[in-house]
Amino acid sequence: MTRVSQIRALPFAAKLLILTNGISALGAGMVMPFLWIYLTEIRHLATWVPATTLAVQALAAVLGGLTYGALLDRLPYNRAVPLANINAGVGTMAFAFADEPWSALVAAAIFGFGISGVGTTVRAAYSVTTEVSQRETAYSTDFAVLNLAMGLGVLAGGAIAALSSLSPSGRYILLYAIDAVTFFVMAAATVTTLPGKERNDAKAAEAGNEVPGGVSYLAVLRRPELLTILLLLLFTTVSTVAQFRSGLPGYLTQNGAVASGGISFAFALNILLCAGVQFLGMPLLSKVRRTHLLAASGLFAVLCWWFVYMAGQHTGRTALILACIGVALLSVSEALVGPLLTTMLNNAVTEELRGRANGLFSIIYSSCNVIGPVLAGITLAWGEGFGLIAIMIVLSGVSVLLALGLGRRIPTAEMVKTGSDKSMAVTPGAE
Repeated sequence: MTRVSQIRALPFAAKLLILTNGISALGAGMVMPFLWIYLTEIRHLATWVPATTLAVQALAAVLGGLTYGALLDRLPYNRAVPLANINAGVGTMAFAFADEPWSALVAAAIFGFGISGVGTTVRAAYSVTTEVSQRETAYSTDFAVLNLAMGLGVLAGGAIAALSSLSPSGRYILLYAIDAVTFFVMAAATVTTLPGKERNDAKAAEAGNEVPGGVSYLAVLRRPELLTILLLLLFTTVSTVAQFRSGLPGYLTQNGAVASGGISFAFALNILLCAGVQFLGMPLLSKVRRTHLLAASGLFAVLCWWFVYMAGQHTGRTALILACIGVALLSVSEALVGPLLTTMLNNAVTEELRGRANGLFSIIYSSCNVIGPVLAGITLAWGEGFGLIAIMIVLSGVSVLLALGLGRRIPTAEMVKTGSDKSMAVTPGAE
């Protein structure tokens, strides 16, 4: 079965989630590169403002993940998903009018809280709008569409930011307004298509699925397989995605190995390869155990950092070729990890804990995108960047061991209710 036919076979609600989440990613791409420029050069705020804004946004994302994770275990999906999108839309729209430090920080708090909720609720929503056997297709397609849409959004945002027919502030107000509208579109689309009260009724009827110790975040962490999946997310994200816009370009440019044009080419290569792996590669790997693919992604990350290190020892064409090989390996690793871990998490968790499990997933992912750059900033000064390379190789190696250990912990896939009793079984050995 080809990837196209697998996508066509997805339920309407899942395809609508992919489409609207892609539209939202398009809007996110439009504003993603410009926050620092907007606050300092357009609003003329001090440089501490965008730095503090990003920190506040990261902290709010942690709180948002915790809150929406708990809400999702109480509210129906056709309330939780729209609420998170409205929250994020209001937050990004607030940036359009952030002309004082306090208003920028308020916008960051609202947006960070909401965007973490969007990730939490949408990720969980895929699990109840698809059959168990379709989840990996849904998550993989979502990942690929997000990458492509965000890349297109960056290009579109650059074009709008250069419009001469608008004032400098008008261009950025338009960008943030478009981003807000994309969230509101998703909110409107999901309020009538996602499961409503009947989902809560079905969950209440699952009397046989009592959670030891009650429904809480600790209950998620007490499950060894869930804890291992979350640790895998932590180590793989810090050593791959979180470094792609910080440690990796920082190492390659600080020694003059690769120029800014080469870094731009690497960014484009990453987007194309991630989409290619999802649309073309994943269907060919459907017979391979997921934990083996996760272990392979860790090995790819180890090799990536070795090639990046070697690129840093050269200049010119040789450095660029070595860097592109490293980026290609990192892209394959990144493209495997996200959909696989999301699928495994939602296959292993019970419905009572699904919201909190996905909330923790969002929190860890958001935190890694802060931890990664901070770690890079510290370790790039060690041995002309060798400290960063060594730590990334160690973290990637640990992820290989965790993946192999997870394979022994989950010899066969979990039998999980997903809000519907018609989808109870997964092919043995799929994990």
